[in-house]
Amino acid sequence: MNVYLDGIGVFGPGMADWAAAIGLLRGERPFDCAANLPAFNVACLPATERRRAGTSVQLAVDLATQAITAAGIDPTLPAAVFASTSGDTHVLTDICAALASKDRLISPMRFHNSVHNAAAGYWTIAQRNREPATAVALHTLTASAGLLEAATQVVTEHTPVLLVIYDIPFPPPLSAVEPILTVFGMSFLLQPEQTARSVARLSICLVAGNEACAPMSPALEALRSGVPAALLLPLLAALAEPAPRVQTVVVPYVAPHALAIGITPLAPGAVAL
Repeated sequence: MNVYLDGIGVFGPGMADWAAAIGLLRGERPFDCAANLPAFNVACLPATERRRAGTSVQLAVDLATQAITAAGIDPTLPAAVFASTSGDTHVLTDICAALASKDRLISPMRFHNSVHNAAAGYWTIAQRNREPATAVALHTLTASAGLLEAATQVVTEHTPVLLVIYDIPFPPPLSAVEPILTVFGMSFLLQPEQTARSVARLSICLVAGNEACAPMSPALEALRSGVPAALLLPLLAALAEPAPRVQTVVVPYVAPHALAIGITPLAPGAVAL
């Protein structure tokens, strides 16, 4: 499947956006997982919804805004795929604690934010977007599943698709059984045809075999292995190279398959006729 990449978003420790992430991915400055998290940009949410939104939703909305802005597309146009391993882990932990208590009472608002498509709902309602929105989860392979789903929609429906991949850590005690290193996410705006904003063509297919990516720096490798949403870091690293080149990165998917992503850099503004 061939799709065109028009916008990229990144959020994590020391990374407020794609521009800030490039230097880290190139090794121009070290990545520190303990670095402070930037403030979320959730200006598109009404004030009431901003107060209700937890960290997971704010992360997803920030990432969606980044990709949409970079692509220069009307936010009402693209369909959306929101991919997260566990969604709002804080709400899930609170609900589990409530169910284990004597009264077993759950706040309606907490339940409202517990559904896996909560972030998609906040985003589409705020943007008045009536296109399909899909929520995807596949444990540690969620990022690959999200990319495959988004690319499939782009090709089969011939429509732009916003892909948002995001995770936040569980608080104790669930953090002991489902450790997630830090808050992290990435986003992509994918198009069926090349546009003036396209930075690369991505050729995506399933292949036989296991992960074949070259190891990254120890700190970035720890991020990639410690946060499911960071599984596609090798794709970001390839896109961040100072001298863009045609290459293929392979990331894990459901055995015995892996996901191969062919990258063909494009010069923004040079639309092929």
